[in-house]
Amino acid sequence: MRITRLLALVALACTFALHAQPQDGTLSDPSQLGVTANTRYLDAAGRPLDYVSFKRQVDDGKHYSSTRDTRAGEAMLRITGPVPGQRGIRLAFGRGDRFPPFELPVLDGGVRRLGDFHGRYTLVSFFFAECAPCIAEAPMLMAYAREHRDMNFVAITYEDAMDARRFATDRHFDWPILHDGQGLIDVLGVSVYPTLMLVDPDGHIAGAAVGMAMRDDQAKRLADLSGWIEQWKRAEPARTAPNETR
Repeated sequence: MRITRLLALVALACTFALHAQPQDGTLSDPSQLGVTANTRYLDAAGRPLDYVSFKRQVDDGKHYSSTRDTRAGEAMLRITGPVPGQRGIRLAFGRGDRFPPFELPVLDGGVRRLGDFHGRYTLVSFFFAECAPCIAEAPMLMAYAREHRDMNFVAITYEDAMDARRFATDRHFDWPILHDGQGLIDVLGVSVYPTLMLVDPDGHIAGAAVGMAMRDDQAKRLADLSGWIEQWKRAEPARTAPNETR
């Protein structure tokens, strides 16, 4: 009986893999979908779903966003849309959770993946070109990077290469920039800009901060950022199981 049920579930997964159409276009290979250890599913609130429950919501007309790393063979999908009793979407990940897999184009050429940043702490900034707090934050981020050569730094935007390049040029922003990252942004639940995340050397989130106080001067913001990061590094996260999220 167990074997029969398992075969039925696998057949259902294969059927969905052949016919499902990702809503954001980032998961262009439908074979990434299905019941695999390296594919994870989240509901609109960021809670983990099993494959059958995810498929049921898609069949009911729900849209989803996705992010993946084809080299690592990993993918993550999240139902999009409003959550009852909740305004907008929220960060689906917290301290100790593994950062979602991704492969995104780099402004200066090539593709970067999560694994490329393993081995050192990585500060990730989510931004868009016309975001006033993002513009105000850029000099502080560059100043912090100059003082911490032992870390990785990367900025991610949902915008295309043209807008990303305009931001980098106009703001003299010299961090590596990954663009067209809407799928990753949706899966994470980033909806306020700027959002900062610190990823530890093993690829887990060590801490996050949403926005910065515009009324503070750069020196105060730099001191706050330094304090946050040192605090996040010292904290001992409660790690989740390998194929789970919060």
